[in-house]
Amino acid sequence: MSDFPTDADTRRAPGFLSVFWLFCAISAVTIGGGYVMVPVIQRAVERKRWLKEADFYDLFAMAQSIPGPLALNSATLTGWKIAGLPGFIAATLGILLPPFAAIILLASIISAAGDHPALRGFLDGAFAVVPGLVAALAFNVIRKRQWTVTRAVMTLAGAAALILAGTWAVPVFFGVVVVARLFEGVGR
Repeated sequence: MSDFPTDADTRRAPGFLSVFWLFCAISAVTIGGGYVMVPVIQRAVERKRWLKEADFYDLFAMAQSIPGPLALNSATLTGWKIAGLPGFIAATLGILLPPFAAIILLASIISAAGDHPALRGFLDGAFAVVPGLVAALAFNVIRKRQWTVTRAVMTLAGAAALILAGTWAVPVFFGVVVVARLFEGVGR
């Protein structure tokens, strides 16, 4: 299978349980949503040699263009890429089950002990980590991109358009994607 970063094409896709447990473990221990989980997913699948870094960034870009939670989109696309339909299902269940169980458990704990200083300190500390993880992901995506003048101009123009779009951000986003794809070959 050419989707895997090995020299031999004999490497088999990971099994359902391997994919499920990987995504379940990631989902169970990360706090902060999609932008926190995405770099963890990327490192995990690359370390297991299930997916190349560049391939993951392509999936991440696709995940951002699909409506829905970023972590779920990234996980399901990654699961599909590494193991087909079983990987899609395993990654989806692995990402969704831990937060579902945690929300039920934590809702009861926080309602009873939400003002306790240790719990409040933990929650404040977890919140403080998120901007750093988002910045690290953005830095890696920007650093790994093969930049051309056209791509740089389109990226800056698209960012400006989205900032100025206000309530029109969704249609402007799709317009930016279409225009960027049309001009992708220009400037090479």
